[in-house]
Amino acid sequence: MSAPPRRTQDQRRAETRRRLLDATIECVAELGYSGATTRRIAERAEVSVGAVTHHFQYRVDLVAAAVEELVRRRLVALRAALDGLPDDRAERVRATLDLLWGDFSGPLFTVMVKLWIAAGDEEELYARMVPLERLLARAAAKLQPELELDPSEGDGMRVNPRFAVVVSTLRGLALSHAFEPRDGAVRDLWPAHRDELERYLLS
Repeated sequence: MSAPPRRTQDQRRAETRRRLLDATIECVAELGYSGATTRRIAERAEVSVGAVTHHFQYRVDLVAAAVEELVRRRLVALRAALDGLPDDRAERVRATLDLLWGDFSGPLFTVMVKLWIAAGDEEELYARMVPLERLLARAAAKLQPELELDPSEGDGMRVNPRFAVVVSTLRGLALSHAFEPRDGAVRDLWPAHRDELERYLLS
């Protein structure tokens, strides 16, 4: 049996970069921005600190690249999910709400919240976060027709008022889901909230 082909330098570089981005997201999610030090990220990615600085000169560059990658993955998954939405109106609204909740209840939301808190005291991080937040907002707004909402009924940002209510509700629920202290098993509150949002949208 012949030995597998050796990886090229570009392939090794891409693999190291992927491990660094994944490790950064995990560290920010668990430890926050201040806890996601270059050394901790290097340890989790199983690379040297020198390898980190070789790929990303500054920590803010690494964190921004990691969040950009996480956003990219979510947008790819979202586009794929849209192709499978049901045709029935009520079922389509329910499935779209589940898609939105998937983003708000996942690691992307937790990471973004922790980074926005840190960005309040770090101007460069704030500058990196603004375009990413806008990208996510535009992606979410594109789901309005799937919820039977007309963007032209909204304000200058083309956000339907009902959609704004839905997003605000999801954001508040997600904050509770991610950050409220818990003891023991936690009941999944999403189905009940989804039922209320369905009634609100379909009324």
